[in-house]
Order: sequence, then C-alpha cells, then structure tokens
Amino acid sequence: MVKILSRAISYNWKYYAAAVAVFVAFWQIFSVFSATRVADDKLLTAMRQNAAYFEKAFLEGDVFETQRIMWRIKNDSIKRITFHPVEFEGTKWIFKEAIVGNLYDRPRAQLNRNVPFISNGAELGRLEYVIDLVDVNAAVFGQNYILFITVVFFFMGLLVLSNIGAIKTIFSIERCVDETNTLADAGEHSKIQDSIQHSIQSLPEGLRGTPFAVLIGRLAEVLQKASRLESELAVSKATSDLAAQVAHDIRSPLAALGAAAKGLDIPAEQRKLMEGAVGRMQGIADDLLERYRAPGAITQSPVTSQRLQAGVNKASVCALSGLIEQVLAEKRMQYKDKPGLKIEFSSGSTEIQALVEPKEFQRLLSNLVNNSVEAFAGPGAVSIGLVVLDGKVLIEVKDNGKGIPPKILAKLGQKGETHGKAGGNGLGLYHARTTVEGWGGSFKIESEPGKGTTIRIELPRAAAQSVSRTAVLLDDDMLVRMNWKLAAKTAGVELKAYKTPKDFASGIADLSKDTAIYIDSELGNDIKGEDIARDLHEKGFTDLTMATGHGADKFTHLPWLKVTGKESPWA
Repeated sequence: MVKILSRAISYNWKYYAAAVAVFVAFWQIFSVFSATRVADDKLLTAMRQNAAYFEKAFLEGDVFETQRIMWRIKNDSIKRITFHPVEFEGTKWIFKEAIVGNLYDRPRAQLNRNVPFISNGAELGRLEYVIDLVDVNAAVFGQNYILFITVVFFFMGLLVLSNIGAIKTIFSIERCVDETNTLADAGEHSKIQDSIQHSIQSLPEGLRGTPFAVLIGRLAEVLQKASRLESELAVSKATSDLAAQVAHDIRSPLAALGAAAKGLDIPAEQRKLMEGAVGRMQGIADDLLERYRAPGAITQSPVTSQRLQAGVNKASVCALSGLIEQVLAEKRMQYKDKPGLKIEFSSGSTEIQALVEPKEFQRLLSNLVNNSVEAFAGPGAVSIGLVVLDGKVLIEVKDNGKGIPPKILAKLGQKGETHGKAGGNGLGLYHARTTVEGWGGSFKIESEPGKGTTIRIELPRAAAQSVSRTAVLLDDDMLVRMNWKLAAKTAGVELKAYKTPKDFASGIADLSKDTAIYIDSELGNDIKGEDIARDLHEKGFTDLTMATGHGADKFTHLPWLKVTGKESPWA
C-alpha cells in the first residue's frame, strides 16, 4: 500500500497541488462571502434596535452620543463607519459627518457599502461602512484553522484513494511489460501470450472486460506473432548467410574443376556433360550471391522486383535448342540406371531463340524433368517439345505418369505447394512460374489422373542477335583468364586476355571503339578497374563491362558501365 501511495503521489502531485489550490481558493471566497453577509445582517439589525436613540442624539446635535451609538452598531467585520447626515429642519446637528472605527485606508481588498439610516419613516442620513477582506479572511482562518487543515487533508485523501485503481492498473501493465521483455529476450515466444493474459487477470475485476483489457489481449496476440516472426527472420538470415558463404567458397573449386575437366582424356560427350554441369553449378552459386547481396535492391514495382529475383538482369537472346539438349544429356546420364525410362526431345528448328537467362532456364527445365521422372512408379517417357506457334516460343514438358488430382492442380505453382514428392517444399514449380513470368512469358500445368501431366511454357520469340567475335579481358587471376579463353574458344570468339594494365593498354591500341571489354575491379597494387574503365569511356569506348564479384550497386555512379560476374559471357 505504501508503494502504491508513493507512486500515486509521484505520478500526480502536480494535479493534487492544483486541486488543493482550487479548493483553498473556493474556501476563501466562500468564507469572505459568508463573513460579509453576516456583517451586513448584524449592521442592519443593530440599526433597527438603536434607531430611536440615534434619532434623538442626532436632533439634539450630540455628536458624542451619536458616535457611541455607531460603536454599538459596528461589528468586528466592519472596520469603519461614517455617518453623512441630511439637512433636517429643526435639527441642532452642525457637523459634516461622524466617524467611528479605524482611520486608515487599505489600497486593496476592501468593500465599501452604503445604507440609508431611517428612523420613524424619516431618512436621517447615510451610513458608509468599510469591510476589510484581509482582516476578515485572517479572522475566519484564525477561528477555523483546525477545521480548514482537517478538510484539506480529507480532500487530499479522497484524491489519492480515487487514483488507487488507476495506479494498480499501471502496476499491472509495468509488470506485464517487464515479463514480456524477459520472455522475448530469452526467446520463449510461446509463453508471451499466456503471460499477458495472466497480467490481465490481475487487473481490478471491473477492468477485465473493458475495451482496454480487450485491446491488451489483442496486442498480446500481435506481439507473440511479431516475436515469432522475428525469430523466424533470424533463422532465415542465418540460413541466407550460410548459403551465401557456401556459394562464395564453392566458386573457386568449381572453376578449377571446370578447367581440369577440359584436359581430361575422356570421351568428348562426357567431357561436355561435365563442363555443362560445372557451369550450371557456378551459375547457381552466382545467383545465390546476387540474391544475398541485394534481395530487395530494386523495389520500384512488383514486376521489377520479380524480374530481379528471376535473374532477368542477366537475360540474353539464346538458342533454346542447345540449352535444352545439354540439360537432357545430364538427365539421361543421371537416370541411366532407371529401367524403362525414355527422355526424348523434338524441335521444329535449331534457330528458335528467346530472351532468357541461360542457367535459370536450364535449372527450371531440370526441375521439371525431375518432377516428371518422379511421377513414374515404373517405366515411363518424358518428352520435351520446342516449336514456334503464333509468333511465340512454345516449350512442352510432357510425361505419361500418374497425373495430378484437380484439387491439387489448382494450387500448384504457388509457393509451398507440392504433390507426390517425399520431402518436397513446393519451390521448384513456384520458381519456374515466377521466372518464366519475369521473362514476359506464361506457365501452365495440365494434368489428368492416370494419364500424365503436361507443362506448357510460352515465351516471346526473339530475333537472332549478332555476337561480337572479338573481346578483351583484363584480370590478374590466371585461373579466370584460362577459363575465359576456353569458353571463348568454344564459342568461336577471339579473346585477348591481359594480366597487367600496362599490357592491356598496349593491346587495345588498334581495336575498334565498340569492342567488348571486360575488366576486373581489383587488379592488385591498389589499381581499380573502374578507374581504367572511366579512362576508356572518355576515349570513346562504348562496350565496357566490370567482370567482378562486387554487386552492381557499387558502380551506380557510372551509368554507362555494365556489371557482370566472374564467369565468362560465353560459358
């Protein structure tokens, strides 16, 4: 109780002081008003009682007797009385006025009153009297100070007691907040709501069903959800950091593996398959790093954000037939031990092209083929078709597996929705749909239970693009230069690769200004590739690209400069 009272005073002492001040002012005003009324009543009563004596003394002109009667009329609240006579025939009164009482004038806090003095129906004159409010107030307080102090303390007690309920509520809220913070810091999010509900039950009974208590209960639910989301976000960030670290660390071994595979004495088909698999793994690692660096860097619109996530910033015009054949070669090797499985591909033309990101396209196609193969309980066939229909590129992945029930089919393609896969997370089809839509295409799934499933991908057809047959690379990493040379040779591109800026400067002296030039950002000895690129831009070179592991946001101050990863553009 002592703690509650001290808290009540500490919270509300200003309001208590204001309330007491208002009470004291009211007390004083009322006291003065009452004293004035009493003084008036006593004066009028004494005038009536002494009217005859006063008249006789007045007519006889006896000023001393008149003053004695005025002393009898005066009371303690009246400080001075002045008698102003009227001219009356036959009177012997020769004085201008008669005065009794204190002979001083206080400049303020005085009331001046005037009443006619009437005796036997005749007005003898006018009485002017003064009531001094300061003296009256002091007299009232002196007579009633014990009562005054008692009432003030009683009034203060009422104020404090009236706030006990509010203070208890504040205590409950403070305790609730402390317990919630403790549970949140300890990670025990499941106990937060129960703790708050317990705190609500500790409120005064009259407050438990009020909108205030209901609001606190709803806030408890929101707080518990927020705490749970915070915990999930922390886990998600840790997973993201781990994925980014793995993606970063795996790139160099993959590059070395790719270079080594080119020198192996194995059949050309298997070498090509191995090189393609290594390249796709490198692409996945690059994509993971890009998503980690700037998961929401471009947020101007949902479409823009979706395109960033889909890797459309790396999209280029590609011949789809070669990309598809490489994936299917991997799949035939992967499922060579699965009895009765056929994977077939048919294309209307080898020149069918679309604007896609090659590795994203191969990744989604690989996932779709995996889904089809996993739909077979025994032998089966997966056929991939590539045709041009009504000016659009149509890709069909068709199987004769067990099919998908209609209720599940309507949900597939949404995040987290899967069917018929042990441990499936629903990300494959979701990734495929969002990626295709990011390229400006459409993604549809048709299925009939017992007969199989067909996935149709439509993409805008792209006209063939000419590829520059000469390129230049400046990078101090020998492994990078070697990988780029091998990829350029395969693509039929003449690549000039340089280790030092000095060799680079002499090597590009006679090149055309539109030659594709790729420069690493970190060239050793504190030399920055972007500085070299700026000099080339000022000299008129137009096709400049930073081939770096840094994100594109580092070079936003150079709008004419393109940014790509460390992997060659012909991989």
